[in-house]
Amino acid sequence: MSDITDNILAKASQLMERYGISSVTMDDIAKECHISKRTLYEQIPDKRTLVWNCILFHRKRKQEEAIKLVNKAESTLDALLRIYRNARKGLTNSSSIFFKDLHRLYPELEKKCREIHSEQSKSFGEYLTRGVNEGMFRSDIDFELAAKIFMAQSNAIMKEISTSNEPQIIAKTMTTAFIIFLRGIATQKGLEIIDNFFKENNI
Repeated sequence: MSDITDNILAKASQLMERYGISSVTMDDIAKECHISKRTLYEQIPDKRTLVWNCILFHRKRKQEEAIKLVNKAESTLDALLRIYRNARKGLTNSSSIFFKDLHRLYPELEKKCREIHSEQSKSFGEYLTRGVNEGMFRSDIDFELAAKIFMAQSNAIMKEISTSNEPQIIAKTMTTAFIIFLRGIATQKGLEIIDNFFKENNI
């Protein structure tokens, strides 16, 4: 991917997250990037392709952030809590507008997002098993199954984002699902860390 394309995707993502997909035109993006509309279409043939590439761009950026958080974490549980806190901050009015437009205008892309999310369950389950050796998670849990259940819940929350006008309710739903999941797989040692985290962060 060229530097020009990266710049287009970065600027387009910012605009669409702030104003929604439908409110942002290709002209708006070209002006924001200080390029001609012709140059824009040479890089991105149509708006549907632009939206999908923005989703992949955003996903890659979040994965890179998650890797940094994991590297800083003291344990698997600490990493999950850090990633959760980071994700919760991203649930704003702007992200709600983007997902509502995605649901309305490009339902096939929304479906692809959920499918990709679900495919992560195996690697997520494998990552969770590390917490057993650290004494944070119970040893009697089928983590691949637990990961599939959690991913299904996450997809349901993503669908809720696409139809809700209240990001506060979405954040509360996300928090509740995350707490139930973590407490369900945690040991007593893990539970103490979870409770301290939510208390210290006023969540």
